[in-house]
Amino acid sequence: MSDGVGAACLELQDAHELDVNVLLFCLWRGASGCGALTADEMKIATDAVYAWHHDIVRALRAVRTLMKSGMKPAPADLAESLRQRIQKTEIDCEHTEQLMLAAAIETTVDVTRADDLRLVDAVSNVSQYFQLFGEKASAQDRQNIAVMLQVAFRDLGPADITAACDRM
Repeated sequence: MSDGVGAACLELQDAHELDVNVLLFCLWRGASGCGALTADEMKIATDAVYAWHHDIVRALRAVRTLMKSGMKPAPADLAESLRQRIQKTEIDCEHTEQLMLAAAIETTVDVTRADDLRLVDAVSNVSQYFQLFGEKASAQDRQNIAVMLQVAFRDLGPADITAACDRM
């Protein structure tokens, strides 16, 4: 991911143990012109991937993270090679989760929807996701989300994006 998006995603993931794939889905839905998610749609989407994310993606991430510092008595080079293969599998599993999210809810794109309204939809979706786990976005969260939105809405100015995030 470019332009600081990867770091922003990781910081949000670590701060809230949220599912970055759902977060990206929320942003994509709004930015692509598919609109704001209803509470029911958000629940459908998160329920569709919950078990996969928790039982598969997080389990692989835990193994990969554990192996980061090496796994004695396995030789370091062999352990690192295996860790890299596990990381590739983890990424493949995250891609599967993204496809599951996209298939969970019927999608209709409104190509005429203006960028400023798409931005409002994307922020609304993220706000709704935060509400699912009983949290309100902090100032740092809003800054991380703004980094992500700046990539999705390159034609909008940083002030517009910051103002939209401040309404979360």
